[in-house]
Amino acid sequence: MNKQVLLKYIQVDDSVKSIREEQSEEAIGRYIEKYESGTSKPILVKEIDRQHFVLIDGHHRLEALKRLKAEKIEIEVIDIPDKEIYSKAVESNQGHGVPLTPKEQENILIKLVEEGKTQQEIAKVFGVGQSAIANRISRNPMLKKSLSDKINISSVNEILSGKKHEEVANIYGLSRSRVSQIWGDFKNELIEKYNTGSTKEELIKGKIDNGVNLTPEALNEIIPEDYNRLVIGDCLKEIPNLKNESVDCVIIDPPYGINYQSNFKKEKYDKIQNDNKEGFEILDKSLKLVEGKMKKNSHIYIFTSWKILDKVKPIAEKHFEVKNCLVWNKNDWSMGDLSGNYAEKYELILFCTKGKRILSSELSRPVNVIDCARTGNTEHPTQKPVELLSKLIRYSTKKGELVLDYFAGSCSTLKASKQEGRRWFGIEIIGDEKK
Repeated sequence: MNKQVLLKYIQVDDSVKSIREEQSEEAIGRYIEKYESGTSKPILVKEIDRQHFVLIDGHHRLEALKRLKAEKIEIEVIDIPDKEIYSKAVESNQGHGVPLTPKEQENILIKLVEEGKTQQEIAKVFGVGQSAIANRISRNPMLKKSLSDKINISSVNEILSGKKHEEVANIYGLSRSRVSQIWGDFKNELIEKYNTGSTKEELIKGKIDNGVNLTPEALNEIIPEDYNRLVIGDCLKEIPNLKNESVDCVIIDPPYGINYQSNFKKEKYDKIQNDNKEGFEILDKSLKLVEGKMKKNSHIYIFTSWKILDKVKPIAEKHFEVKNCLVWNKNDWSMGDLSGNYAEKYELILFCTKGKRILSSELSRPVNVIDCARTGNTEHPTQKPVELLSKLIRYSTKKGELVLDYFAGSCSTLKASKQEGRRWFGIEIIGDEKK
């Protein structure tokens, strides 16, 4: 549909204007002559409303009429999506008989690749064969990688939408094996990140930020497991929900059964829940439950105190082999009877095993005294340092293996597990309150 509109109604999009590095004075002069003789063609536009039109093709003609101080210009209106304006502008430009410079061609290729165009679509825009476009792209490493990334994302999105690999191959001019490889690489990347501690929420956000339409439902089909998260609930009710023989290492800091309350002057906390004789019952029941969830060869660490070691050790021995009692030297001491007692500078950790799991050889042979500064207890009255927990995790697991803490507290074990590239699962009975 052709008609005349005021020149001031024509909007020039910067991206379309940049197709040519600069306007040609020779071309503008030719169009002035054509307008004066009445032989010029209309410009190509997209109509927004009756007083707004986006210029697609005709920059030199528009400039020629401005110099002639004309008020109106003849337009040809086409209805295309906004995302197609640039490629249509390039395609129309090819019909003017003025070759693009190498730099202009490179800029256009980059723009079209950034828009997600395939080699087949780009070839159509330039009016050449797909092999010619492939050759141009292959000579530019940045373009080659960018186009590959765009095609990969587009292919994955098509599969996520329900299309079969063969259909996607036809859409993007790829072999079916190449589409299968793209999909396999996509799944393997997700699985690898998940196995080294990323949450499902983090995986989804990361892919969405990169333009992949990944949904929780689609991710659950790829990764049916549901670890790398903290569950708020009673460990005696939540442990049975875990998969049998799935856990490689358990690290727990259970209530000590001594009615503990921190009196550290800068931070004063309420007494710890279940930190009485009920705590020993919970420990016994939880160890019985978790034993079946641990692999045949696995480790468990239980933080304790010399004051209750005589009660905790027999409970642990009912379910596991107690191999050692580690001493965590905190390089600091707790408050208490400042003048009538020795300051306490250490805590104990029972090291227990199920089966014959060996300690990691990637570190030097561990000793049963571990020096590690305390945290300062800013988040939790009995908070354990991530550095200490990382050492235990590295000695007892490999990357991708599963660490469980069902007295998660301030989640230091979970943080350490993620930091060390392990899968992790936490259970804590209290939400945002102190343990």
